[in-house]
Amino acid sequence: MKYLSIRVLFALLMLLPYTSRSQQKALPDFHFLNTDKEAVGKKDIPKGKALLLIYFRSDCDHCEHTAMQLKTTAAKYPAIIWMVSAEEIPALRTFEDMAGLYDVNNLTVVQDNNHQMHKAYDFTQLPFIVLYSSSGKQLRTFSELPSVETVRKILNGK
Repeated sequence: MKYLSIRVLFALLMLLPYTSRSQQKALPDFHFLNTDKEAVGKKDIPKGKALLLIYFRSDCDHCEHTAMQLKTTAAKYPAIIWMVSAEEIPALRTFEDMAGLYDVNNLTVVQDNNHQMHKAYDFTQLPFIVLYSSSGKQLRTFSELPSVETVRKILNGK
């Protein structure tokens, strides 16, 4: 009986990592500033819209490439897109202008001056991308920009 209890306990401990990985995290209550120094948060996500959260740095080549891709594809994504950085707003404005993102309707460049993204996520490379459902549940993380089709499939549960 003692060995059976140990086996059961061992089996449960082995399953624990798989259980925690499958649990979805809720969108944290982030408070950012856009490049006009206006507050941006959960309340600004239109009801029924998913969120593609992209953490970047303006001096990152991969991040610049991602921004250039978004210039032509952002409007096709079935999500609101926030490009988030801890850099100063003048640097973010320069990046936004350089990439031509200021006129993309569903994309907002925001400042994370309190390093909330670093506190909420354990990431080591940039860009760091997180997709949230319209109900605010974390669906998936990415190390590069997912295609519009991939995002659609994930949002549709496929």
